[in-house]
Amino acid sequence: MLRLLFQSLEQSLGSSLSQAAFVIYWIGVMLLACAVLVPVYRIVMDYAAARRGLEQHWVMTCRNCGNVTLVRGRLCAHCDWELDIPWTLKRWAALPTRHRGKWARRLKWAGHLFGSAGFLLLSIWVITAIGALSPQGELHRLFVGFALIAWAAVGWFGGRMLRLEPRGLLPRVGDGLVALAAMGAMAIALFLADAARPISEIQLARFTTVKGVARIGEDLIPLPQGEIGFEYLQLDHELLGYHRIVSVGFSSGERVPLPRNAIALEIVNHLRQHAVGYTNRGLTVRLRTEHIVVSPDQSYEVIQREGQVLIRRVGEGSPSVGRR
Repeated sequence: MLRLLFQSLEQSLGSSLSQAAFVIYWIGVMLLACAVLVPVYRIVMDYAAARRGLEQHWVMTCRNCGNVTLVRGRLCAHCDWELDIPWTLKRWAALPTRHRGKWARRLKWAGHLFGSAGFLLLSIWVITAIGALSPQGELHRLFVGFALIAWAAVGWFGGRMLRLEPRGLLPRVGDGLVALAAMGAMAIALFLADAARPISEIQLARFTTVKGVARIGEDLIPLPQGEIGFEYLQLDHELLGYHRIVSVGFSSGERVPLPRNAIALEIVNHLRQHAVGYTNRGLTVRLRTEHIVVSPDQSYEVIQREGQVLIRRVGEGSPSVGRR
């Protein structure tokens, strides 16, 4: 229902939706790039400042002598007059002035680099998993853009929460809550993006029937019962969300493998022979056959739609005319 609604919206909005989707998508890409690169830039600048002995300190104007003094305690560095700093600011003003040794700084840089690299790898996985590099339709591009914006917010505020520097508890809690809210927004955007994705079909094989036989390329296979089966391997990994269909061949009393090179044939045979071992390791390997009763003088195609293998007559839009 939601998919049909999105299809009608995409057709009715037209060019205006295309422009909005383009802008939102590239805003998400640029924000994600900033979330990855800005921490690295901050590390580079911090390293350059440390090499030259630059440090950050709070300064204020002393009310007694009128000079600008560094806030390193409660007294002015020029006249030893007590600085009038409210108690609410004393702790905050003291945070950036804590002295860090050489190894403490290196540990901080290493931690930030490790976090940036981890977020980069995780972002690559997210982009690949949601199909952000090749959006399918303008609504799908729009929702993917919103998801990228939310993911960039997760990285930015999550990094602020975990940053290795003196910060109060309340700011870290606030950043964590914002990151959690961004994760929720990303989940909603991904749900809508999946609903807006058009149904895609992949043709796996094609054959024609002539007088009780099926022609598959240059091969002929007899159909004594008027039925033909299509064999394929179904690979699934629940933890990684991996799903793949590997075509094997046709069968109807006799078996006709699909033409493939020697390496691909060796891989298929290896998967069939070691299916139990791979299943025990988390990669489920199933050999399945899709059957269909065919009519003479017809052309049929085997397609993959939404992870399912279907057989239908060429030109038909029905989901399937076969049975498993």
